Parts: sequence; structure tokens; C-alpha cells
Amino acid sequence: MTSWERYWRVVHTSNRTIRSPFDIFVDRLAVRVRGRWLDAGCGRQSLPQWRSDELHRILGGGVMLFGCDADLLALTERRDPGPVCGATLDELPFRDASFDFVSANMVFEHLVNPQITVRELARVTKPGGRLLVHTVNGLHYVSWMARLTPYRFHQWIVERVERRAGKDVYPTQYRANTVGRLRRLFEGSGCRFVDGGLVDGPPLYLPYRGLFNVAIRVGLLERRLARLPGLRNFLRPNLLMDFERTCSETPGGAHPSEWVG
Repeated sequence: MTSWERYWRVVHTSNRTIRSPFDIFVDRLAVRVRGRWLDAGCGRQSLPQWRSDELHRILGGGVMLFGCDADLLALTERRDPGPVCGATLDELPFRDASFDFVSANMVFEHLVNPQITVRELARVTKPGGRLLVHTVNGLHYVSWMARLTPYRFHQWIVERVERRAGKDVYPTQYRANTVGRLRRLFEGSGCRFVDGGLVDGPPLYLPYRGLFNVAIRVGLLERRLARLPGLRNFLRPNLLMDFERTCSETPGGAHPSEWVG
């Protein structure tokens, strides 16, 4: 049994309903996605490795996946089907109304100019198309800790705790990372809020003897405390929000891009 398998066995012994926010994101995406799908900030893979079967099911149903990311190295290592392009999300190389569905998974916490990015995502979405954003809650205490610690420390933590490569860690900004801020950005760019909001997270995973069970117990307590109205904004770590493109024109004017994949 791996350390992760042991972790989930212990967690589910206490509460069978606990799920990863990434699984909640994938479930929501699988219901919403259709037609031409843009994964904005796609990285090395569009869905978590443990949900790769869901990606194959989605693409087998006729959905066409396009990826876009500024990290060219990540794109060269990408194995998911579909065309990709290297570009920043502030200036997408696609015509207006190119996509039926747009997703951004763990991207918005890194945005330097979220207003420009949201305007671009809305621009390339067809009227009636959906935009699904999964990101970090900027009010959560971990986000505040990240603001107060250097970027190299973030890489060190991810490498040792999550066992991920430091190259997959990017500087964080948290300039769009509250429910209210996201709603204002998208509603100001010709979209309407459909549903979503704060998402509970699983207990912290610490693969070290003596800390493993302590971290799980503390995390379970945190989930209970997050039910209190005065604490939910600070103890729910993720945001998952769904928007619909309503206007045929994006505030700020048309874009000259012509690449459509």
C-alpha cells in the first residue's frame, strides 16, 4: 500500500464523503464540456492522472480539446491528445467565439493581470458557452502563508510533501481569488454567474512518521469549523465557479487573432 492509499483509507474511515477538489472539478467539467474545449493554462495534462479515463471518455464523445500555455517546456512534455499553442492568456491567438467550453484549472492564482485574462477568455467563448474556473481561495490561511514566504520555499514544500517537481510550481499573485472578485471580473466581461463558490479540501497530507495522523486529525477538525459562517471564507481552500458567456461582444473591442487550430 502506498502512502497516498493509506492516507485516503484513514480519511475515509473518518468520513466517506471527503473528496479531492480536483475530483469535484473533473466531475463538474465532465457534465459541462461540449464541442470545442479550450484548456487555458493546460500544462502537462488537462486532468489529474488518476482521472485520465474520464478524459478519454470525454474526447471519445466528440469533444475536441485545445491546449494553451505560456510554459513551452510543459507543452513539449504534454501527452494529451489535441493541438496546443504557446501563448500567454492575456493575448490568446484565437478568433472571437472559437470555443464552446473554456476551463482554467489552478491558473487564476498566478495571474498578474486577471482583468485582461478574463476579457480574453470571454472573447474566445461562444455566446451560451461555459467557462469553468478552479483555483485557490485567496483568503484561506495557506494562501496568506504563501504570500509571506519566498517562491523557492513553495518549490521546496511541493517537492518534499506532494512529491512533485519544483518546475511545476509557479509564482502566485492571488489578484482574482475570491468569490466576489471572480464574479465582478466575469460579469464585467459579458458573462453571468451560474453556480459554484468555496470548496472544502481534504486534510493535509504529510508523509512523515509522527505527522501523518496528526495532519489528518487537524484537517478533519478544520472541515468541521469551516461550516461556521464566520470561518468558511478562511478555512475552505478552493474556489470552483461556473460562468456562461451571454454577450456577443466583449468589453474592450475585438481582437485581431486568427489562429483557430
